[in-house]
This record gives sequence, structure tokens and C-alpha cells, in this order.
Amino acid sequence: MKPLTVGFFPWGKCYTSLLGPLSGGANDNPDRRKKVTVIAIAVIAISLVSLFFTMCESTPKINPLPFIGLGEVLADETAKAINSHGTVVPVVASYHTTGSTPMALEWKTFSKNLQKHSGVNMAAPIVVKLDEVMGMGEPGISRADFENLIQKNASAGALVFFVSLPAWEANHPLTLPTGAPKIIAVHNSPMPIKPYFVNSIATLLITSRQTPEEKVTGEPKTPRQSFNRYFQVFTAQNYQTLPD
Repeated sequence: MKPLTVGFFPWGKCYTSLLGPLSGGANDNPDRRKKVTVIAIAVIAISLVSLFFTMCESTPKINPLPFIGLGEVLADETAKAINSHGTVVPVVASYHTTGSTPMALEWKTFSKNLQKHSGVNMAAPIVVKLDEVMGMGEPGISRADFENLIQKNASAGALVFFVSLPAWEANHPLTLPTGAPKIIAVHNSPMPIKPYFVNSIATLLITSRQTPEEKVTGEPKTPRQSFNRYFQVFTAQNYQTLPD
């Protein structure tokens, strides 16, 4: 029988070599059987541990470049939208500010890059509870919380949402008060966002890429190239290509 190999070590062969001198024949006795049992349990336990680490090593790693690129672009576009002057209020979910998830990397990169713009002041991030009934895609901020944040941060230069905006209600459209902060968001939901531009609510929205990349030159090697491959920036100048 072919020896069992787990984690590049032939545990079956090891077990057979140990079992041979301890079992079988006329001299077999309860003490020997007990030793065989203990060794068998030990071999199985070591095999399982070895298998666990082998599986962990084979787990595919997430490419961080697109999320670093997203944070960089979001910071630069935010500063540009407020002419590199004013207060930026980030709106995040709990998973953006804790752990080592791709979303946390996105947030850390944004925070670091926004500090490069000396005229921009970043307020402490506001952590919101996500609306689980938005529909398909990633849950986003509720309409009530969205409107409340606009009212409470009327003096800010921009509100930057790291979560999807509320689903647009055609029979109950959103409106912005005079002098409201600019609305910038990373929108991950497939729900239409064109009405946010048609009704002059959003200044800039970043979504997954909606149209083919103009210049495809192999695999992306930098964060910005990765951003261009997987994401797209929409403003009042180019939102017409979005689906209704």
C-alpha cells in the first residue's frame, strides 16, 4: 500500500515502521496494543496539523493594489473637488477602521494621502450602521442617515462616503440645501446612480468599471494602474454614459 503523505512527510510509512515491531505475532499483548493505539492517535493528530498548515499556505492572497489605488484616487479627487481647502468628513463602516481587510487598506491609504494636501482638514470619521434592506449589492447608508449627515455637517467642504449611497426614489427625490457640502462616494451597489448627477446631488462617484479600459497594457503593476483597471470616476462631465 502506498504510504500516506501529508504536508510532504510520509506519515503512513512512519506509522508502519513503528507499528511493525510493536504489534502482531505470538508476543502481542495488551501493553503493546496500548502503545500502538497511542502512536496511531499521535500520527493522526500530527497529520491533521500538517494538513491544516498546508491548506493555509495554499490560500490565495488578495491583491492590495486596487484598494491602495482607490484610496489614492479618492484622496486626490476629494482635494481637487474642494480646491484643496476646507474640511472633509469621512463616512465609513466599522470594517473600514478595524482589522486588515481590503476596505481598511482603502481607508488608511485615503487618510494618509489626504494629509498631503496642507489646506485640507480631515475630521474624525463617522461610523454608520449600514442599511441591510437596500437590495442587491453591498448594503449602504440609509436615506435618513444620509440626510441627517448633510444637515449636521453643513459647514464642511465635502462628505466622503466609503459606503454606497441610498437607493434613489424617483417619486421622492433627494434635494440639497443651499451651501451643502459636496457629496463624494465610493458606490459599490449596482443600483443606478445617474439620478444623483441629473439632480445635482453628487459631485463625484467612484464605481466598479462601467466601460472598457481605454489602454490595456498587460497586468497592472502600480496602484493607479490597478485602479484604472477595476474602477472608474464619474462626475458631472461624464455621467451621461451611466445606465438610467
